[in-house]
Amino acid sequence: MNWPIIACLLFWVVVIWFIFSQTRKIEPTVIEKRDTVTVVETLRITEPIVVESVLVRTKIVRVPVTLTDTTVIHDSVEVALPITQKTYADSTYKAWVSGYEPSLDSIEVYPKTTTITIERTFVKKKKWGVGVQGGYGITPKGMQPYIGVGVNYRLN
Repeated sequence: MNWPIIACLLFWVVVIWFIFSQTRKIEPTVIEKRDTVTVVETLRITEPIVVESVLVRTKIVRVPVTLTDTTVIHDSVEVALPITQKTYADSTYKAWVSGYEPSLDSIEVYPKTTTITIERTFVKKKKWGVGVQGGYGITPKGMQPYIGVGVNYRLN
């Protein structure tokens, strides 16, 4: 037999073997791109709602008193002041205020919202391809180096 015929038959046997013996799936390459956006909003509550009011303690304070009749008398009186703690709450905030008749006029809350977007792109690997090749091959003039266009098969 001739060498070119044997080489051609051997080539086609190897090609057919590659086609039918490869049962593995080629895993696609995953390209992942992340995008993070942080937003800070201003939430103003102008009339907070009292949820709870508790008497914490009573504080005794000396208060100066000036009596003016015909003469001026400087004196002081002890007064019991109730110290209360009020709790203001909503679904977006909670605040405590303590003192004598305390009140919360308004409150500003700055909730932070972070959104992370993940974009995944799947790129499949190709098994077959066409490309420029170089090597040593069988020609009508015998074994010679060559450069040309050829078909290739990816093994992994």
